[in-house]
Amino acid sequence: MAAVLVATGAGGVFWRATRAVEQPASVPAPMPLAGVPAAAAMVQGRSLANGAVAATGPASAASLALAAVDKEFVEVCGIGRVRRSDMEQVEGRPEPAWLQTLERQSQQELAAIQKRLEAGSVRQRVGAAVMRGDTEGAAQLAASTQDGTAYRLALRVCRQDASYRAAYKRRPPPIASAASGFEMQEPPAPGPLPSACAALSLERLELLEPDDAWPWLARLNDSSARGDDEGVTLALHQIAQRRRLTPSTRALSATVAEVVGAEPTANEAFALMTAVGMDMASGLDGSLLSIGKSCSPAALRDANRRQQCEQIARRMPGMVAEAVDAAVLYSLEERLGLPHSKEAFSHEELGRAMEVAAKESMSWVEEPSCANISSMGRHVVALARGGELAAMRVWLEASRASAPR
Repeated sequence: MAAVLVATGAGGVFWRATRAVEQPASVPAPMPLAGVPAAAAMVQGRSLANGAVAATGPASAASLALAAVDKEFVEVCGIGRVRRSDMEQVEGRPEPAWLQTLERQSQQELAAIQKRLEAGSVRQRVGAAVMRGDTEGAAQLAASTQDGTAYRLALRVCRQDASYRAAYKRRPPPIASAASGFEMQEPPAPGPLPSACAALSLERLELLEPDDAWPWLARLNDSSARGDDEGVTLALHQIAQRRRLTPSTRALSATVAEVVGAEPTANEAFALMTAVGMDMASGLDGSLLSIGKSCSPAALRDANRRQQCEQIARRMPGMVAEAVDAAVLYSLEERLGLPHSKEAFSHEELGRAMEVAAKESMSWVEEPSCANISSMGRHVVALARGGELAAMRVWLEASRASAPR
């Protein structure tokens, strides 16, 4: 989850973006949807003891004592002061009582958020079903809706479920080490087949939102994965004709954000971060990343493919909402010899934005106080409502304005 939360602030997106046009366009088969224990991220892979800032300059005995206390303890929302050493993850050591308490609190808030969603619009009710891992229920709710966003949210988890089932069937046998006897853990078996997913289709979504490129980006993923060059060519042609791309990377977290408001509480922030983790499990399906392989240097040697990719590159500035999309756009423009649009992000710009975004969004891991966790929730809301690219530009501008002159 820690990596997912960095990605919420764009920390995890940089690796993908810098390789966007070299990597295969097919989307890796995701794990089954499940609630992510947001509170546990505080100890996962973090050594908070190293995060303490050493006191500098002359100090009295009292200030030295205070600094020692600050280094030794950290404020945890709803718990109080906790030793920094207890915030580190140690293999074989049971979860401390404070973390178990915090996890219970976050699960209770997650249940409360789900109730709010269940009392809302069709989109929100679909979101509630997704949050509780009920793919069948999400598909049933979406089958007759005219809300394209609700339909896409359900269709996305149905596609994720199908991808996981296919990957599970192809899984290799577990590998055991003769020396240690250690055996890799088997991935969890898929649950009951969500039969209601059969009623959902990309064709139906097209009827709901005919100008949207998302269904054809999803088809581009599928065609590339099965090596169907004719399907890739058709999908690229159709993408070039579309006027917009509905942001879907944060579809679930944007739906949850509708019921928490602009100033989420600390517990609401945990629910938002759980939704972000679930979004990340299928966020690449139908994303602009799939343009990368299809418009690779080798593919561009074909005159027809080059023309298609150029048409798409000229459409993309109006479609990008995520930093990874902006990086793909920059690389594609460079590859085609086109002038860079203002929406494009170079790898260097993205690196700077990543640093600022990580600083903005990850302070709660170092100091998980109620204020810092709520601040993280506000970041998630901003990302869900305006897109990652817009949020990162705001953070960059604020960073420049506050920099010493």
